[in-house]
Amino acid sequence: MPDLTPQLRRVGVLCAGLESDPGLRAEIESGGFPGRGWAELADAIRAGAPRELAALLDAIDEAAGETGLDGVTDPTREFRPLPDGGPGVRTVTGWRCPQPHRCGRVELEGSPQCAVTGDALAWISVDSR
Repeated sequence: MPDLTPQLRRVGVLCAGLESDPGLRAEIESGGFPGRGWAELADAIRAGAPRELAALLDAIDEAAGETGLDGVTDPTREFRPLPDGGPGVRTVTGWRCPQPHRCGRVELEGSPQCAVTGDALAWISVDSR
């Protein structure tokens, strides 16, 4: 019997995202995932069909990508809705690498330093405009 573990991890990430954001399903559908695809996904989960699951989950990721969403089924990059979910300008703040060629590290708390250079991380604020 084929190993379903990778697909089931992806289903778990999707399930958590759908539960935490009531608009996620509609957003995925607006990206091109057909409404009947949800029933097909449920059937593939119940049947334990790894190829069908992988194909449907890939289609969900592709549709989500069409709407600018990322990580809706990826267990290493998780989709999380922004607080209060409404429209408007959002501001995200945190500490990031201070170097001209940044590593991508971001910390949300404390006043951290780069473990390689010893430089303090730089405070940033990004608006969603």
